[in-house]
Order: sequence, then C-alpha cells, then structure tokens
Amino acid sequence: MSLNLSKLNSLAILLIFTATTAISQTPSDSTTQIRATGEKDVIILNNGDKIVGNIKSLDKSKLKFSTSYSTANFSIAWTEVTDLYSNDFYIINLRDGKKITGYLSISNGKATISSADSSFTIKTDYMEVVYLNSISQGFWDSLSLSIDGGYTHSKSGNNDQLTFRGNASYNSVKFNPDIYFNFVSNALDANDSIRIRKRRQNYGGNFRMYFAKSWFGITGADYLSSDELQLKLRSTYTLGLGYYPIRTHTMYLNVSTGTAINYEIMDEEAQSEENTSTEGFLTAEYNAFGLNNVNIVSSLNYYPSLTQAGRHRVNGKIDMKFNLPLDFYIGLGYTINYDSKPSNVEISGFDYVFQTTIGWSL
Repeated sequence: MSLNLSKLNSLAILLIFTATTAISQTPSDSTTQIRATGEKDVIILNNGDKIVGNIKSLDKSKLKFSTSYSTANFSIAWTEVTDLYSNDFYIINLRDGKKITGYLSISNGKATISSADSSFTIKTDYMEVVYLNSISQGFWDSLSLSIDGGYTHSKSGNNDQLTFRGNASYNSVKFNPDIYFNFVSNALDANDSIRIRKRRQNYGGNFRMYFAKSWFGITGADYLSSDELQLKLRSTYTLGLGYYPIRTHTMYLNVSTGTAINYEIMDEEAQSEENTSTEGFLTAEYNAFGLNNVNIVSSLNYYPSLTQAGRHRVNGKIDMKFNLPLDFYIGLGYTINYDSKPSNVEISGFDYVFQTTIGWSL
C-alpha cells in the first residue's frame, strides 16, 4: 500500500511556519557586568572548570555548548553548572510553565532572568529553568530530530523484518509542532511457493499552542495502516486542551482531552464498509531523561466512542533510548493498538509491535 505523501507534506509545513525571528536588544545596566565577555558565553562547573564558547540550548537536562577549539558540541549535565554568563537572547521555560523571551545569568546557582524590554526581572533557583534556546542560533537549533531503523533476519521461515521510524519537533515560546512516522515491514515464507508479507504504517503530527503558564491547546492527525487489523487506513483527527502538571529538567508529564473524528477504510478482505465515528479522547504523555544516558518517552491514548455504544480504542507506546557518542543511540520500542469493536467480528482488535533500532538524533 502506498503512503499518502501529500498528508505528510502538509504536516511537515507546520514546522516551517513556526520559525521565529527576534530583534536583539541592549541588556540592562544591572546585567552589564556579567556580560562583560562580549559575544562569548561563559559557564563554570561545580568542579571549578570554566568553559568559554556559545550556549546552544538546554533541553532534557542537557546543556549544549559549542567552542572554537572543538567541532563537536559539548553536552553538559545541567546539575553540574554553578555559574553562567551570557550576552545572548533566549527562549526560557520555567518549571511552573512560565515562558519568557529575554536574558539569563546564573551566579552560585541563583538565576537572574531579565525580560527583553527590561520591564521585569526574575530571581530564582537555576534548577527552575527547564528549557533554554538561543534565539540567535536560528531555526535549526530550535528543532529536535531523531531517526532510526533496524533489520532482523531469522533462518526459520526465512523471516525478514525491516523497521524505519523517526520524529521531529520545533519549540518556540508560543508554538510546538511535531511530526512522526513508524513503518514496519515483515516477510515470512509460508511454504516453498508462498511468501506472506505484512506491513504496518503509522504517521501523523500534532500542533500545540501555549497559553498562560502550563496550559496549551492541541490539534493533531494520526494515520494507521495495518494488515493485522485489516485496516487500509484509519484517520483520526483531534482537537482539545492540555496541561503540564509536571515539567522539570528531568521529566515532563502532560495530559490532554477533547474530541476526535475517526474515519476508517478497511481492506477488501474485511468485507466491511467505510466507517466514520465521533469520539472523545484522553491522552497522557510522560518523558523522563538524564537517567544515566537513558531517555524514556511514553504515551497512552484512550478513545471512547460517542456515536458507537460500547466501543473503546486504546493506543499506547513506550520508547527507550540508550545514548551513544556522537548523538547516536540504541532504541527499544513497544507499540499497541486495541479496538473493542472492530468493524467485522472476524477481524482482530489487537495489534502490537516490538522494535530494536539504532539511530541518530539532532
């Protein structure tokens, strides 16, 4: 089955339209002294080491820092930083959900945040800062990207399995779009003359708009094709409201709820008509990072039908990344799809896939 590339292209456009630019402003007098290093940024670690260069970003408890004497970026644990002096202009996210565009300095573990127009200053513990991105770095430094794949072959049944998956997201003060895909192809010899092929293709995207502090609006589109479920295409479109009850430098937890439209086209073998239904949805996403070079990304989506009595759908996934040098990683992933009332009683309502991959992240 061929992919509907036009849908993927339209989702990718979300990343382009959210690129933002900012006009540099002169820092206030109260922060002139700590910015005396000119265009260079300075960080001091808890072991006394001083590093001079350029701060790229802080995300998932890691501070990315570039220097003139190394072509590769340094990745420094945020807990190891005691002082930070910078001239640059940042997008800053705090633990309580507040988002600020302005300047940041840290002295002895105490952070001073000045707004772009110098209209206010916030003093807080630096561990309250959970995200940081330099506006001067441009679009690509606000982009997170990972892509991985894997291949498995077993002699029994001449079984081949190919996995290819990835995701990308862009983070700004107001917007956070993301796209993702996960493709699995499996081939197995049933006998000497028949080879069975099964495919599973899942792709889509989301668009978040942040409101006051930890609240956000969310809309998304998810597409699933599965030979196991005899689904030619399931399209799910969502619109809702979400909240971050937990957002620290080591973990994120957000929940969202709203309504969804579900549209299904079955394979010819299913002998079932096209089906459209209205559903509610409840989603929880939990991300943990900085756990000794292990990152965990998980989500659970529950869809109770509003137009088909007694029908409930559940989508869930958990991914673990074991970080390697040079931004490579080993990935483990588990994904499930459950439908309590598929369109035909002879169709399986349960599908899952376990994946092992190697990949690279930006």
